[in-house]
Amino acid sequence: MSYIQHLINEILTNLSHEKKVYMKMLRGSPEGGLVCEKNGEKKRYQQCIPMGKTASGQYRYQRRAITERKDIISALATKEYARVALRVINHNIRVLTEAMNALLPMASEDILAGTRKTYKSLPDSYFEPVRRAKATTRRQHAWAEEPYTQSTYKPEKKTKTTSRGLRVRSRAELLIAEMLYRYDIPFRYEQVVMAGRYELAPDFTFLDHEGNPFYWEHCGMMADPDYVNHYLWKRKTYEGISICEWENMIYTYDPGDNIDMREIEAVIQTKILPRLQAA
Repeated sequence: MSYIQHLINEILTNLSHEKKVYMKMLRGSPEGGLVCEKNGEKKRYQQCIPMGKTASGQYRYQRRAITERKDIISALATKEYARVALRVINHNIRVLTEAMNALLPMASEDILAGTRKTYKSLPDSYFEPVRRAKATTRRQHAWAEEPYTQSTYKPEKKTKTTSRGLRVRSRAELLIAEMLYRYDIPFRYEQVVMAGRYELAPDFTFLDHEGNPFYWEHCGMMADPDYVNHYLWKRKTYEGISICEWENMIYTYDPGDNIDMREIEAVIQTKILPRLQAA
């Protein structure tokens, strides 16, 4: 399944969950709808309940005064919101399902079949760079899905959950993870790295095109002196095992829950993507 298909499936799953929520709202809502009559500055609310058709085929309604019944007014407002939300959700499900069915297959043989005749006749060796790149990508994704030793430090601090179910410690880490998903970049979160007797856990670990790991630490509390001191110790400890900035470690910073996603995207585009595939 391609990344686009995976993303559409995730959206469809979320829409299906939302649809169930709104359908439940409708099942528990009062009958009829809300009518408002104005008399000067005053508003009078009525519950308009359908009573079937007359002999001539016209619809009949019964109106109940509910101006003082805020609970019923609120329930009818919720019912109307759920009705419109369901209409929107059903539309989006239909559009996305049609888009999913309209997607073209992206396997190598399918892409090669779409090339012009001259290119089809070329020996396979001319497409070797493409095959190497695809093989590297498959290897990196397989690596990211393998079991690994993840940090067990204060698991109760992992209070944020990404769209793929990964629990992380901060809003900044959640936003970074979501951006990595968007670029289809495989990673491991808080994989343990031993530095002598110390157990370190870089926020994100990646595998470059040669199969070597490199790391990303987002330092998100740089306004806290204690945090800065710990960061300086950790950085020195990393360097003691040859994990160094500009070689195999990327550092980004913010003073505390003030992450600049433009900077994060620039890091991904200039420092991560180029290392994932051979030039």
